[in-house]
Amino acid sequence: MSNRSGRQDGNGSGREAARPGRRALLAGVTGVGALAGGLALGGRSAMAATPALTGPDAYVVDVIAKGADPTGATPSDAAFRAAAAELLGSFQPGPISGAIPKKTLLIPPGTYLLTQPDSLLPGEDGVGNGGIVDGIAIAGYGKRLSRITYAPTARNTTLWTNRQRYKNIRISGLSFESKDATASFNYAYSSDAGGVQDTWYTDVEWRGTWKVGIGLDGPATTSDLNSEMGWDHCQIGGSYADAFLVIGMTPAESQQDQFLNYWFRDCKVEFKSGAFVRNERGGSMNFIGGSYILTDAASTGTFFQLGAQAATRADSVMRLYAQGIRFELRGVGHKVIDSAWYKGSITFVSCDDTALSFQSWAPNAVPHSYRFDAVNPSRGPMVRYQDCALMGSHHVTSATATTAGKVLYDGSRFIDMTTGIGSTGFLRWSGPAPSYEFRDCLAGSARLADAKA
Repeated sequence: MSNRSGRQDGNGSGREAARPGRRALLAGVTGVGALAGGLALGGRSAMAATPALTGPDAYVVDVIAKGADPTGATPSDAAFRAAAAELLGSFQPGPISGAIPKKTLLIPPGTYLLTQPDSLLPGEDGVGNGGIVDGIAIAGYGKRLSRITYAPTARNTTLWTNRQRYKNIRISGLSFESKDATASFNYAYSSDAGGVQDTWYTDVEWRGTWKVGIGLDGPATTSDLNSEMGWDHCQIGGSYADAFLVIGMTPAESQQDQFLNYWFRDCKVEFKSGAFVRNERGGSMNFIGGSYILTDAASTGTFFQLGAQAATRADSVMRLYAQGIRFELRGVGHKVIDSAWYKGSITFVSCDDTALSFQSWAPNAVPHSYRFDAVNPSRGPMVRYQDCALMGSHHVTSATATTAGKVLYDGSRFIDMTTGIGSTGFLRWSGPAPSYEFRDCLAGSARLADAKA
């Protein structure tokens, strides 16, 4: 996209003195810079500042210019839909996909009430209805500055649906809050005819009560383009009747396990109940840094729920990697991981879940559990803990002698237990003993003898 600083209007007169150029504008969007400072809710109102952002623009669609109410007093569905229509109508030729919008959908500071599904982006199927749109940018001025409240008038609705239409999506600087526990934020459906891959959220927050945050789905045998998605410095709050991210929304379908490549980087995952990630298929998931807290001691919750609902699997990689995360579990019903994967790898490196290990209930907690018998009665993944501090005990369930899979602890400390195995040890099991290994670990404050079985 052009970044000329001296563009002119239709009469050839310069307009840069009257309003900021695109570079200055987008610097404010992504960095909450000088423009954001002038528009902050504590100072001048967003409505009063909007003349500097309205009018024809080659690169920005401002929702307030379309009639959105930044006070949240009245619904802004029509304004958001008009802005999305202009965004999608701003195509320019692209070297790869052909249809690339040249505008950014801008959401100035304020609170915007949406009451109808698919008000953020239209939910038409991209296959046979205009094709894939390659390159969508929706930008606010920062979470808690630009806020969207979803209070649907009907139950079981979705704020925006991506049915194999949008890819290369960038959403940044926004807070989304749901007022309906049956509502979902996004449903993404993909087949090999049209993918939804390459979606990135930066400085985005989710609050309120949701059924599902983001649900990934697809048809039998060809659901292979729900991939390359990332969350950078995001905050996942609220509560979830199901989970924030569901990988494989229709387990009854013989979907491929080609749900690949997900990155969560330095996020605050601090929610009340439900699951953070529920994965019924497979894929490669990376969780690097951040603070993960289950905030309601009276509720149940799980960060990583790796399920076994799928009746058939055309499987590929199964991989979960977590590094440098501080987990805080506030109740005995809280879990870091509940896995039914029958192969692949699960790795925790330099993670700590011992924040409340001093509580009286901590020795009875089972924050990590693995079911080696859920799909195949003798198989599980390679599970590795390296340089971790761990509370409570871990549990493995198996039906027969393990033919694949193992649990390995390397340089880790078990805060609440003084022995490695047994009925009062750190690693416990139901059924035959799994393959396990302890290397250079501490049980309580004493060194645990290395062991391998």
